[in-house]
This record gives sequence, structure tokens and C-alpha cells, in this order.
Amino acid sequence: MHSIESAGGASRTRGTTSLAAGSVREDEAVPALLHRATDARVDTVLRSPVAAAVLFVATVIPVCSDPLVTLITGRGEWTLQLPPVVFMALVILACLVQALAVSRLATRPELAVLASLGCYLAAAVALNVPTWATPMHLVVAVAMFALGSARPAALVAIWAVGTVTAAIAVLVVWAHLQGVPTVLIASFVLTEGGGLATIAWAAAGLGVLWAAHARRTRRADARALQIERAQQAAIDASRDNERGRIAQELHDVAGQHLAGLVSLCDASIELAPAHPARALELIEEVRAEGRYAAASLYGALGDLRAVDTGAHSPTPDLRRLEELVGFWQERGAEVSLAFTGSPSTPPTVVSAIAYQAVREALSNAAKHAPGAPVRVSVAVRAEEVEARVVNGPARRDRDDEAELGLGWGLQSLADKLALVDGRLQTSDDGAGGWELRVTIPFAAQTGEPG
Repeated sequence: MHSIESAGGASRTRGTTSLAAGSVREDEAVPALLHRATDARVDTVLRSPVAAAVLFVATVIPVCSDPLVTLITGRGEWTLQLPPVVFMALVILACLVQALAVSRLATRPELAVLASLGCYLAAAVALNVPTWATPMHLVVAVAMFALGSARPAALVAIWAVGTVTAAIAVLVVWAHLQGVPTVLIASFVLTEGGGLATIAWAAAGLGVLWAAHARRTRRADARALQIERAQQAAIDASRDNERGRIAQELHDVAGQHLAGLVSLCDASIELAPAHPARALELIEEVRAEGRYAAASLYGALGDLRAVDTGAHSPTPDLRRLEELVGFWQERGAEVSLAFTGSPSTPPTVVSAIAYQAVREALSNAAKHAPGAPVRVSVAVRAEEVEARVVNGPARRDRDDEAELGLGWGLQSLADKLALVDGRLQTSDDGAGGWELRVTIPFAAQTGEPG
């Protein structure tokens, strides 16, 4: 019982120190493992040759240190039956088998726990050096950690308590068979058995905590993925809405410019017999207007191709109504404007929709009543805005009038007005004239005047 009685004190101290240092290293490594909980499993890490080599080196050096010190310094008598060389070879073999067993059986942690405890008991009992084999507790702890990370907590508790208790019982029986006094056996159980139980159960508990954190992390990743998909769906929906908005703008802007082109062509046809020079000037304006319309369409199509990153001009509203009327006056249309109130008073959305109503009415008048005078009147009141566009009968007939529109304008305008509780009224006067009236209340709006 040399290894228990004489060399045991120094060995136990050194073994306890080694275990404490090993615990510190494990504690430092745990946070890094926790942050990679969903990226790598414990069994995947342990199955690598590097892990097996690390476990082997971490145990064989402290296990062999005590006998080597005894042989080199000559302190104490070699009382073991085996020759030193054979003993050292068997110790190295036990440490190697223990490390390889835990590494190769990492996917079956129950077997890894049994194998690691079996190698430890074989070295402690068969070689008659239980205290020198204390560093092998580290590999047992690693197997317990793998068990805790892979199995339910209740099963881990049963395995940890059962296997460690069985191992301590084996050591007690062996010591009793060796004739060790009961007092020394009790001391041995408290030191070696207590050390094994402490590190094994702590490692099993850490494995359970690690697994719980991994599950929380996976759930968090799943929620993040759901949120990301929902955000992407919202982005896609917004992109589709933006494409729809640009398509509507294409209709509105293109309709305005094309109607202006038609008005200029009509005017040039009327002037050609009596004023050919003036007719040629109007044709030049048609060409310029056509280029401007092409540029506008090109810009809108560019927005349609780059709805994700393209910057768009602010939506026009009643503050640009004079500019709109001037656009048609420059193209020969007889358009008059009467505005009462402040164009900055209505909320932004109300002002924008009222502007779009006037623009649509002027485009329709140019297409369907060429040459007719058009009166635009806008009244901004305390609680609503009213816009009226009235045109007289067409001064000339157009055979292709039915093909001039796509039918989007008034329907789109009605849809927008429905969103803001607005009213759209259209009527004819029986003599070829037409009136469009739009009324939009302020009460349901939350936007600030823009």
C-alpha cells in the first residue's frame, strides 16, 4: 500500500492541483463552446484526432510524473511488483486507451463513460496505484460532459450517480481486499472518491447546461430566420407596391404628355391651311414634346428597374397645380385656374390625390375634347378640399378617340379616393361637355401638411 500511505499525500496534492487547473481551463473554454452551440456538437469535436491527442497528453504527463520523480530522485522505495519500465508502459497504454475510447465513442456517450471509468479503475486497481491514476479523472469528466450534452437531464443524473458510485464501490472493495484499515479506507473514499464524484458530476451538470443553451440558441436562430423571412416578404410586397405605383405614374405622366402631343398635332392640322409657318412651329414643339415624353418614360422605367435603391421625386400636390396648368397652356390648351384657400393647408395625402384628380381630368379633356376650353377650380375649405374640372364640347371630332385611353386613370383615382373617404363625381352636360368633381375631407387624415 505504498502508493496509498507514503506517496499518497504528495500525489493527492498534485492530483488535486492538476484537476483544479483542468477545471479552470474547462471553465474558460465553456463560453466559447456556448457561443458556437449551433455550429458544432460535442461528439463532433471529441471525435477529432486532435481531441484524442489532447486528452492523452493531458493525462499521461501528470500520471507518469509521480513514478518518474520517485525513480529519478530516489526518494521513497519502489514497492510495486512490476518493473518500472513495464509499469510505465502499462500506464501510458491505459491513458492512450482511455483517450481513444472517449474519442471514438463520443456519439455513444454512455459507452464513453463506462470505458473511461473502466480504464481508470484498471490503472488504479490492477497496477495498485489509485492515487497516481487520479489525473485520469479528467477524461472521465469529459465523457460525463458529452453525456450531459446529449441526453435528458434525468437520464444524465441517473448515469452520473450510478456509474461514479459503482466506481467508488470498486475502489472500496479493492482496498478492503488489500487489508487497508477502515480509517484509511474512509479517508481514501473522501479524497479519491470525492474528487472523482465532484469533477464527474460537475462536468455532467455543465453538459446539461450546455445542451440547454444550445436548444435556446437554436430556437432563437429559428425565430430570427422566421423574422428574416417575414421581413423579406414585407420587402417583396413593398417592391411590388412600388412597381404598381410606378406603373400608375407611367400611365399618368405618359397620358399627360401623349395627350399634349395629340393636342399640338390637332392644332397644327387646323393651322396648316392658313398659317403653314405656325403649323411647322407646332410640329417642332411636337418633336420637342415627344423627346421630353420619351425622357420621362425612360426615367420612370429606370425607377421600375431599380425600385430597391432608386430615389424618386416627391409626389406632386396642389402646390404645383399652376405648373400643371401652365404645361397645358404652353401646348395650346385653353385652360383657366381658380384657386381659393392655401395650397399648403390640406394634409399631404389629400393634396396629392386632389392634384392627381386634376391631372387626370386635364389629360382626359385633351384626349376626348380637343380644343375645348377647360376650367379648373380648387377650393380649400376648413374641413375639406374640392376640385372641379369642367370642359366644353370638343371643337373637332376624332375617329380614334376610343383607342386613346387604357381605362386605368379614373378607376385608379376612385381607388385612392376610397382610401381617404373621398368622393368622385363625373357627369356630362348633354352637349358634349364633361365635369369631374372630387371632394376629400380632412377629418380622417393624419398626415401633416407637407
